[in-house]
Amino acid sequence: MKLFVSEIVHDKEILDTVFEAAQGAIEASKKYGIENVINGAFGTYFDETGKLLTFDTVYRAFDKVDDIQKAKYASSIMGPPEFQAAVKDWLFGGIDEDITCDIIATPGGTGALSSTIKNTLTRGQTVIHPDIGWGPYTTIAKEQGVKIQNYTLFDGDRFNVDSFKETCQTVMDEQGKVVVFVNDPCQNPTGYTMSDDEWTAVLESVKEISEKGPFIFVHDIAYIDFNKRGEAYKKHFQRYTEMPENVLTVITFSASKTLTAYGMRVGAQVLISSNEEQRIKMKHACGNTARGVWSTVNNGGMRLFADIALNKDTKEVYMKEKETFIKLLRDRANIFVKEADEVGLPIYPYHEGFFVTLKIEDPILKNALHLKLKTLNIFFVNVYGGLRVAICSIPLDKVKGLAQRVYDAYSELNEDDAASDLEKLEAELA
Repeated sequence: MKLFVSEIVHDKEILDTVFEAAQGAIEASKKYGIENVINGAFGTYFDETGKLLTFDTVYRAFDKVDDIQKAKYASSIMGPPEFQAAVKDWLFGGIDEDITCDIIATPGGTGALSSTIKNTLTRGQTVIHPDIGWGPYTTIAKEQGVKIQNYTLFDGDRFNVDSFKETCQTVMDEQGKVVVFVNDPCQNPTGYTMSDDEWTAVLESVKEISEKGPFIFVHDIAYIDFNKRGEAYKKHFQRYTEMPENVLTVITFSASKTLTAYGMRVGAQVLISSNEEQRIKMKHACGNTARGVWSTVNNGGMRLFADIALNKDTKEVYMKEKETFIKLLRDRANIFVKEADEVGLPIYPYHEGFFVTLKIEDPILKNALHLKLKTLNIFFVNVYGGLRVAICSIPLDKVKGLAQRVYDAYSELNEDDAASDLEKLEAELA
């Protein structure tokens, strides 16, 4: 039988653990009442009433965006000038030296990541990801037909610089080029943020390895505007201007997350390199991808971001509102992490951000706990090495005591015969 789809894609399936868990939480809420369900699946911020959080500053500013601006195409494939200026000021406005960069508007941070892979690697080559990372990194790689090599994220409670370096060195030796992802700050799914010393070690290894060939360093900053250091974190970007010519840094920015406007799908690729010729080639390649894949990004969303970023008074109000919810995230996390420590529930090192991840390295035991929690109407996301707890979506009153409930469920499983528990739970939930 001839295939409708090409041979390359004929066996693809969309299996997204986040949406699967989220849908389970929605269905359970309808059946048992939202008050009886712990929805730790959604990767979006929910307020204390259980509703999707929308910053008042953002949506009142959006009300003022002219209907024509919302309806029309953007004036440029790369993003209109005011959007590009807004992104540059948002990321680099607090840095003393003007940073030379190219900016391409993308549909969210996902578009920026996908375009980067598409335009730096050919089918069959390898991209490097952290072993514990955002699941769609793998989807993006497979969509572009590239292989995946993982570096080990942690060495104890610290970023594993040695694994990062060794993995990059191996791939450079094999294919003469490195493309590697680092997600920081507020890493998804662990909530880890690298220290200055860790960053120094990572970038020193990038410099060293780039002597052998092109090194594309992809810095995924999806959650940058929810980190504890605030604008001070962005001083780090100065380091990218000091990298050698063989290094291209691609910052992937999600304005959608920054604005609590996830569905607007607004983001950007920001290209930094002292190799101007190659940087411009990358800019043109990404612009061509934009035209050929999504055409232009949501114009109303880009106009909104520019109106907030480039208006001092509006930005100040936004920053104050955002700080309130960064504190709320911190309060939720402090409760969960403290209680997890008290009851002996293992978690990966957490510093800040939307997610905490339970550390369960045995995949069978992890899968069994995932299903066991479902029977208790507790919904987390199954990730490599553990279960992701979205504290961003769990109100304070539901966070309290949650670690104990999870630990009790964990304790009921038989670690020596987790496969039997898993089989029984699968049958129960079938």
